[in-house]
Amino acid sequence: MATSSHFPEIRLSFCEKPDDIPADGDAKKLAMGEFIHVLQLDDNENKHQIVNDLLENGRQSLAKYEEDIIPEIYTTAMDGYNGELILLLKKYFQQQWETPYDPSNKWFISFLQQYRNEENHDLYERVLIRTAEYGNTYMKDCPKLSIILQLLFEAIDDKCLGETNIFNDLWLTITNDGLTSITKYSDYIIQDIMSEQLNKSQSILFLALREYYRQPLFSLLKKLGISNRQNLYELALDGIAEHGWLRGIEAVQKKIPPKLYKTLLESVHTFERQEMVQENSQLESTSVKSTTMSNEEQGNHYLYRAS
Repeated sequence: MATSSHFPEIRLSFCEKPDDIPADGDAKKLAMGEFIHVLQLDDNENKHQIVNDLLENGRQSLAKYEEDIIPEIYTTAMDGYNGELILLLKKYFQQQWETPYDPSNKWFISFLQQYRNEENHDLYERVLIRTAEYGNTYMKDCPKLSIILQLLFEAIDDKCLGETNIFNDLWLTITNDGLTSITKYSDYIIQDIMSEQLNKSQSILFLALREYYRQPLFSLLKKLGISNRQNLYELALDGIAEHGWLRGIEAVQKKIPPKLYKTLLESVHTFERQEMVQENSQLESTSVKSTTMSNEEQGNHYLYRAS
């Protein structure tokens, strides 16, 4: 998320990456030890760097360390979706997703478990395997929101992610223009699911966007000295989650002195411009990274597909 004088870089725990949250030391050591054992890196001086890269960028990051790994072990690790390494990566990321760091976000875990245990299991597996393969490449600045979008917009598959900017465009649109903007991407989501998500009372995406916008919005309102009268903060949050920054903030226009509202509007405009610049920069970086990975996969004949 881009920053300005009014918008802090740090969000609430909803948008924190699991690795940014202090974890149980023994659990972390156990996970590291399992990956070191599978790759037979016990005597390698770079073992911690290799495993840390693996947990951040997924299995494809091992291509950089091919010379550090026994050829037979490397070939086995990079081949298919039933091997010990990929299964360990799936287990690791699933635990990261479903650990309740913040009790207020239990609805997110319930959403994941619905997909994992019911008829949408194949979609859940596809996103989990994608994450095991590429790590945080598609997670943006808010992994939970990214996971929700990847599950809901099922037509944005692996080929689409690798060859187009559709997911990047969706991300930029929805984080600027809110829930209602998903209609622009109706070709990539089942009609019934889109209708369900547009209904705020049953929309997991609306809940996710409220958490996405909460920290920067509340920080801005406090910074400008705007009082939380008549539940103004929550009213503004609902408006922005539904319609994005510029249209959404209009929900509280008549509840704020005109002078303060003008300052608020100017701050939102500044923030949007800065965010657009930063997002475009991140999208270019992701695009280059995806192209590089795609070329590496073709060269090594490792075609990504859900098992």
